[in-house]
Amino acid sequence: RARLARYTGDPDPQATGDPPMLDVDPIRLRAGIDALPALRAQDARIAVAEADVRLARADKRPDWKVGVTYGRRDPMYGDMASVGVSIDLPLFAGKRQNPRIAASESLAQGGRFDREAIRRELVAQLDADLADHAMHLSRLRNARETLVPLARHRAELDRDSYGAGKLDLGAALLTTLGLAEAEVEALNREADVARDAVRITITYGEERP
Repeated sequence: RARLARYTGDPDPQATGDPPMLDVDPIRLRAGIDALPALRAQDARIAVAEADVRLARADKRPDWKVGVTYGRRDPMYGDMASVGVSIDLPLFAGKRQNPRIAASESLAQGGRFDREAIRRELVAQLDADLADHAMHLSRLRNARETLVPLARHRAELDRDSYGAGKLDLGAALLTTLGLAEAEVEALNREADVARDAVRITITYGEERP
């Protein structure tokens, strides 16, 4: 409640309703890897490098220019029209255009290699986070299905034994305390699962195009 008051400004905040569903879909997350911001940014860099390659190749082709002019002159001389054609030849391609093309192609290829490295790292990180999430889910199920029920059963038995005069109060209270600790541990494990789900969803499931 203190945290809710801090974030909402409500002096007496109340949590109502069921908590949000925090489902993690590994198939959907893996399918969306290529839409993550890091890879989209790298795709943009590759597109720029490939555009430079096309521009460098275009410089190797002859550039034709045609110009037409028309001039009105004194009637005794007549009007004048002229047509001009110029061709820019890519001379010395081996020393000028070819090295530029090779450098642009190298940058583009390097960008593709970098993208693949970034993608593999993201996939590895996602797999590791999913493995942690699966482990925390397993620990939560164990707490809910085994540890808490066993602690509750033990506390009930000791409480009955105390009521029948077969157990002293201190021992009965210890098992009741053990049940409370088991329930708190189950809540801690539930919080681990929720934190995993939020982190995974924000990191790998956002900003789809």
